[in-house]
Amino acid sequence: MRLENLHKETINRPAVASLILGRVVYAVNWYNMAAIFSLMASELKQNVSGLGFVTAAFFVGIGAFQVPGGILAAKVGPRLTVICGTTIASVAALLTGFAGNLLEIAVLRFFVGVGMALVFAPGVILVTRFLRKGSEGLGVGLYNSAFYLGGAIGLSGWAVLAGEVGWRNSLIMSGSLGLVTSLLLVACVPRENVRSDFKIDPHCLRLILFDKWLIALSIALLGLGVGSTVVGNFMAYYLENVSHFGVGEAGAIASLAVVSALVTAPFSGRIFDRFGNAKWLLLATGTLMAFGIGIAFFGTLYSAITSGILVGLASGAGFTFGFAAAREANRFGPEYETLAVSWVNGISLFSDFIPPLLFSYFAIQFGYSFAWLCMALLAFVLIFPVFFSKASTRKGSRDCEHSPSKV
Repeated sequence: MRLENLHKETINRPAVASLILGRVVYAVNWYNMAAIFSLMASELKQNVSGLGFVTAAFFVGIGAFQVPGGILAAKVGPRLTVICGTTIASVAALLTGFAGNLLEIAVLRFFVGVGMALVFAPGVILVTRFLRKGSEGLGVGLYNSAFYLGGAIGLSGWAVLAGEVGWRNSLIMSGSLGLVTSLLLVACVPRENVRSDFKIDPHCLRLILFDKWLIALSIALLGLGVGSTVVGNFMAYYLENVSHFGVGEAGAIASLAVVSALVTAPFSGRIFDRFGNAKWLLLATGTLMAFGIGIAFFGTLYSAITSGILVGLASGAGFTFGFAAAREANRFGPEYETLAVSWVNGISLFSDFIPPLLFSYFAIQFGYSFAWLCMALLAFVLIFPVFFSKASTRKGSRDCEHSPSKV
């Protein structure tokens, strides 16, 4: 999209800019661990299983606190929730630079995940509110684009930075940048009119948590997450320790996944706004994702590059489609928008702790080629439930808004 057209569709530019910048730094603190782990492993005497453990701890934190984050946003508003989450994640990332062993790093990465769990879904809701009606999918795409930009910086830039200043200082710097974005959010995102009398309706909560369409969407996103997780967190380490590339080169190649996602994320937001058939869109991107993971089986430089590009293209489009569909499926009033997106993101992210453990186990026991193929098969299988589920939309029941049963 042309920049001047984007300006026309933006209601509050400073707010959107601060949210996008915060999302970029958020992604830096998500991905930089994968880029610098080989340097950490050398000092702490660890291997790929250590990376799997730390990555799993992160995903447990970010997955387990998605729904609590959605409930918090419903109670106090998305703005305050995003600010709190950004601060928690940034402080934990900064303190990781002072950790003395793998267990301390894993605990701090868990809290990085906890903080990030409070950021994503409320951030999606805020960005879409600050764009004009009819551009909501574009807002989701822009927010995801910022994530992939930050991921590219975290994987390639932080690999180089850590080589120059040390892995500890690089983490202190990324955590400090996160704290700066917290201050920008405080200054630029306007306060909301939060209903002081609002309380979560248990009937609504049950309907959201047991909505078959939302569950199917989350499983599809888990399938997409298999690729983004294993490529984003293991490709750099794999290239450094198996193919014997330097830290900077390996980080640059691994960053192709997030760089490629930048191409499809905003464009796919527009596609969803115009067509909105989430089933076929997710099936297509899930198939591309599985193929991209499987290509890494060949273990060559070109297969690694191709794998990163295909996984990135699938991620950028697929996650945008999934989150836009989850937001659209909410039919219980604006207070529940964040909770619907959080629930979909929560199931997929909480389950994302499994692929790192599986991948590291298969890689140690049977070799990396076998591990890549297993992850490709897993991604392909998980995409199918969404195709056989009935989509729910905002045109459905809104009886929760008037239910007397509140807690």
